[in-house]
Amino acid sequence: MRGSPASMLYSEKTLRYYENLKNIGELDDTLPNVGTGIVGSPLCGDVMKLQLFFGNDDVILDAKYKVFGCVSAIASMELATTLLKGKNMAEALKITNESVAEELQLSDIKKHCSVLAKEAIEAAINNYLNKKKKDGITMITMTQQAVEKLKEMIGAQNATGILVTVESGGCSGIRYSLSYEMEPDDSKTGITINDIKFYFDTKDEPIIDGLTIDIVDHDFGRGFSVTNNRHSSCQNCTCGCRPR
Repeated sequence: MRGSPASMLYSEKTLRYYENLKNIGELDDTLPNVGTGIVGSPLCGDVMKLQLFFGNDDVILDAKYKVFGCVSAIASMELATTLLKGKNMAEALKITNESVAEELQLSDIKKHCSVLAKEAIEAAINNYLNKKKKDGITMITMTQQAVEKLKEMIGAQNATGILVTVESGGCSGIRYSLSYEMEPDDSKTGITINDIKFYFDTKDEPIIDGLTIDIVDHDFGRGFSVTNNRHSSCQNCTCGCRPR
C-alpha cells in the first residue's frame, strides 16, 4: 500500500490503523445489552455498522464493526472502537468527529468518514437505549453499592432474586419494600438488571417504573433507600396507580 498512488490520499496515521485492524467483527444483535448502529449509504460509497456490548453501569466492554468503504472509513471505525472500550455512554458521546479526523490526519475530502463514525456511535447507543426501554430494564436504577450488596445478600440466602412490594404509607402515599424471592409464581413479572433478577406483581408495574435503589446511613445503621421520583405525589398521579 505504501508508495502506491492510492496511499498518497491517506496519512501515515490512517494507514497505521488500517493495517492493524483489531476490532472487525460482529456481536449478537439479539442480546439486550448489544446496541447496533448502521449509517451511511452505498450510493455515497461508505456504510458503517457499529456494535457495542454494554456491561454493568452501561460501560462499553467491547466494540465491533464492519465497513463498506475506503481506507479512511475503515481507519475511522478502528480508531472509534478502540476509543470506545471502557467508556460509559456519556464519555462515548463526547468522542467527536473532529477528534477522530485530527488523530487520523484526514484530508478535507475524507473528513466525512469521521462524521459517519460519530453518527454510528450515536446510532448504536440509541439502539441500546431503545432496547432497554422496550425490555423494561430502565424501570429500576441502582448505585454500584446497592448492586454489590444485593448480589451478596442474594448469594448468601441462595435466593432467586429480589421481590419489590408496593405498600400504602410514606410521604407520597406509597412505599416500597425489598425481600427475597425464593420461588416466583406466574403472577409476578421478572426483569434482570445488572445481573440481578427483580420480581414484582404485574399490576404494580406502573408504580415501580422509575425506582432508584441506594444504600444510605441513618441513625439506626445502614440500609436500602428505595425512591421513585416519578411518583412523588400519588394523589395527583395520572398513571392510574392507587396506594393499597
